[in-house]
Amino acid sequence: MDYSILWKYFNASLTIEEERELKQWLAESSEHRQYFERFKKQQAKTSITKDFNGDSSDAWRNIKIAPKRKKQYFWKIGIAASILLVVAAYFGYEVLKSEPEQLVSIENIQFDPGVKKATLILNSGEKLKLESVKDTLIQEAEVITKNGDSQLNYYHAEERKEEKRKKEIKYNTLIVPRGGEYNLTLSDGTEVKVNSESILKYPVVFEKDQRNIQLIGEAFFDVKTDSLCPFVVSSGDHLVKVYGTSFNIKSYKNDTYIATTLIEGKVAVSTNNKNAIEQELTPGYQSIYQKESNVFNQQKVNIKKFTAWKDGRFYFRNMRLDDMAEVLGRWYDVEFQFKNENTKQLTFNGNLKRYENIQTILNQLVKTNEITFSAYDKIIYVD
Repeated sequence: MDYSILWKYFNASLTIEEERELKQWLAESSEHRQYFERFKKQQAKTSITKDFNGDSSDAWRNIKIAPKRKKQYFWKIGIAASILLVVAAYFGYEVLKSEPEQLVSIENIQFDPGVKKATLILNSGEKLKLESVKDTLIQEAEVITKNGDSQLNYYHAEERKEEKRKKEIKYNTLIVPRGGEYNLTLSDGTEVKVNSESILKYPVVFEKDQRNIQLIGEAFFDVKTDSLCPFVVSSGDHLVKVYGTSFNIKSYKNDTYIATTLIEGKVAVSTNNKNAIEQELTPGYQSIYQKESNVFNQQKVNIKKFTAWKDGRFYFRNMRLDDMAEVLGRWYDVEFQFKNENTKQLTFNGNLKRYENIQTILNQLVKTNEITFSAYDKIIYVD
């Protein structure tokens, strides 16, 4: 993007096309939006734009007065463009130069933990912010959905229980953002805890012979037993088939793998390929599916490490710092930036409360004397 557009924005002289370009640039990444905010703060502190505004107007006015003098025309355009570039460079320098002064030390880093929040998309396409529509009843097909105590509950409406089920399957989609979590009980009685930055799509009413849902992200399932109707969770090509059991699935989009950790019961993991072979898991074991190679591996694990989140804990065991940062970033809705690549490889142990301010966790890490933290806006810098 031409950074002179930023100056023109603050002087209310954007064209429609430039305004569209600015909006697109801001939407591309959080870094662009943070740069824009710093630029705005710096612009308010200096009068350089005011001085330039007068010069710029004169320059463009002169160009319009003498359109036939082509050499002067292009010469003055060059001057105006050069001034714009100088101003953009000046502000870029000032923004970058001033950033360290605005950094917050660890003593003042305050990021609150996640809360119960989610968006429910109904089969009709209507969207409901669940944290703002508490104690709400919704009826779809023969099921009533109640949103109360930060939990969704699907149950059959008595007056329609015997009514013949329609052929069309109605779906709901639960979207849990960064810094959020939500619980729900599906129409068959299965209980699900959905972690931050996750999407769960499921039928309002399950079919008689199958219970299929889709997950992107992480969720813990306590599946209602039904030997005649398997419960299947799909994440892309990955499938987990269960009949009644407790397990955790971690299947974030940017991860290279999908991890299924079994607490009790029995599950079978496979892919949706025609000739895929199912692999059974036993309690205390974890299946790791490599997305790139379509290969499954199993390993015995400490299940607390992978399920503590549902009980309000962080349980880290020999975990790399960059992996910890990913977990914490989702829950506290912050971004971690490492100033040293080697720092990412440091490993830590910890059993910490999930519902405390992030400062408590950072203080524990700093006690190792191997790292320090500072913050600006919603970015935590690791050094």
